[in-house]
Amino acid sequence: MTVPERWKDGLESDTPPAPYATDGTDFRGAVRYHYGVALKRFLMFFPVFLLLWVQIFVTRIGYLLPVAIVGMLGALWTGFLFAGRLSLVRKCSRVFGTYPLEFRTPVEKIGMESTHTLYLRLGDQVGTPFTLRAKDALGRGRWPVGITDGVWFAGDEPFGGAIIVPGSGELLFLQPRDWAATNEDRANAGPERTEKAGRAGIKRPARR
Repeated sequence: MTVPERWKDGLESDTPPAPYATDGTDFRGAVRYHYGVALKRFLMFFPVFLLLWVQIFVTRIGYLLPVAIVGMLGALWTGFLFAGRLSLVRKCSRVFGTYPLEFRTPVEKIGMESTHTLYLRLGDQVGTPFTLRAKDALGRGRWPVGITDGVWFAGDEPFGGAIIVPGSGELLFLQPRDWAATNEDRANAGPERTEKAGRAGIKRPARR
C-alpha cells in the first residue's frame, strides 16, 4: 500500500510533527513518548492535589477541610487517569511487539461517543469490514488529523489491534465495536491466529 506523499516526511502542513518517526518504523519511539507524556501530565497535577490533601493532617485547621477534600478527590482522579493511560499505552505496545505494522487506507469515520471513544473501519479488510472501537492512549477526545488518509495498523480485526497515525503519531487501541457479534469470526480464526491474539493481549475484550 502506498503511503500518501504528504506523510512521507512524518507530518502534514498544519500538524506539528511527532518527535519520533511515524512511518511505521519506530513504534518503540511512539510508546516511549506516550509513556513520557502520561507521566508528565500526572506530575503536573498530582503533587498539587496531594499537598492540598495532606495539609489538613499537618495544620489540623478545621476550616481547611473543604480544601483537603478537593485535594483528595483530585489526587484520586489524577491517579485514575494516569493508570488508564499507562494501561492503554501498554496494550498498544504489546500489540506492536506481536504483529507487524502495515499501512491501511482509507479509514472510515463511523462515529464518536462522549466517553472519548471513536468508531471506525479500516480499508483493505478482507470480507465484511469490521467496525472497531478506538481509544486514544492519552485520552484525547477528538479525531486525529489526517486519520482518513490511512494509518499504520498492527493486529487482527476480529480481535483488535493498535494503530499509529502518520504525522501526529497518536496511538489508538482497537477492538471490535460489538464483541459478541464477532464471536464466529474469532472461532473460525484458527489456533495460530488465536494464540497470537493471546500473546498480544487482544484475545478477550478489554474493559471500557
